[in-house]
Amino acid sequence: MNDLPLKGVRIVDFSWIIAGPTATRHLALMGAEVIKVGSARRIDPSFKYPPFQVYNQSKKYVSLNISKPEGLKLAKELVSISDIVIENFAVGVIDRLGLGYESLKECKSDIIMISSSGTGHSGPDKDYVAYGSLLQHYTGWNSISGYPDNEPIKGGLWADPWVGLEIAMLSCAALTNRLTTGLGQYIDFSMSEALTSTLPEAILDYQMNKRVVTPQGNKDRNYVPHGVYKCKGKDRWIAIAVTEDNQWQNLCKIINREDLITNDRFSSNESRLLIEDEVNSIISQWTKDLEDEEAMKILQSIGIAAGPSLDIGRVYENKQLKDSGYFAPFINTDGETRELPLLPWHFKDDLELNMTPVPSLGEGNEYVFRDLLGLSEKEILDFKNEQIIY
Repeated sequence: MNDLPLKGVRIVDFSWIIAGPTATRHLALMGAEVIKVGSARRIDPSFKYPPFQVYNQSKKYVSLNISKPEGLKLAKELVSISDIVIENFAVGVIDRLGLGYESLKECKSDIIMISSSGTGHSGPDKDYVAYGSLLQHYTGWNSISGYPDNEPIKGGLWADPWVGLEIAMLSCAALTNRLTTGLGQYIDFSMSEALTSTLPEAILDYQMNKRVVTPQGNKDRNYVPHGVYKCKGKDRWIAIAVTEDNQWQNLCKIINREDLITNDRFSSNESRLLIEDEVNSIISQWTKDLEDEEAMKILQSIGIAAGPSLDIGRVYENKQLKDSGYFAPFINTDGETRELPLLPWHFKDDLELNMTPVPSLGEGNEYVFRDLLGLSEKEILDFKNEQIIY
């Protein structure tokens, strides 16, 4: 039987909400044993919402009151037999709990600890309260997203899943480093820096030209046509991007406007940038009588990047995702079966992901406290009565 790449790795997961649990979920599906630590004193705020069912797949979930000395001692014993610790509390919280990196190194000298926070653990803004939706504003993302002359986009929660993927990658890199050097390490992860690092063009534009990038909707600063065009049917649209002259020429032939190929106003990308609205109007006249998927197939067949703008229902029913096995059935905490997304990558050699349903709080108590930490049944019962295992 083939082994998953992270088999034998144990992760203590003190994280909650979205970013941290997303990271540990990816690591768990790749074979790591993830032990999520929570407590009835302070339930994960996302527990009653559907995303919890995705972000916490394939984990063991223990209830432990680390505000009590005995609970803190158990947490440190768990760390002493683990490889990675991940947390995403506000700055200072993990240290006040007695689980800062210096304390954990005393438990295991080569422990890897990743601490994620909104703006990192140093600097003048480190104590700001920060959630992903707020950081999308703080980091400049929302100021360049949306349509010209409109208010910045307010919502969206893509920052947390994005950060979760980066933390998962960092975890694997840290493990590789430890194999090479024998050393653990502390990683101070700033969500805001991770997001701002994805805007290099806007940052360089300001540095070099003192120019502040503003929202452009679906337009591109360098290419025309580049946009989303109305198709046949209610709220049906297709995204089209033309980046080469031969693509433009092929498009003109498809829409029966070969006259545009030799027209100086349309023949080059530079000239089309000056008459973008006119170009878009011509293309819309063609797309409005076509189904979005029909238009996509025609354009893709001549080498033009194009795709329908799908609502969530059509995404779920998408044949590509169905056939690739991206969705898999899981039993929900309410006993119902739901199809939930897996990893966005696939392993060769028919490796099966470590897939188990989301556990309830305390479901992993017997395994962790009895089998791993060696507590007797009486000790476990006493700790439960004293609200230490709680």
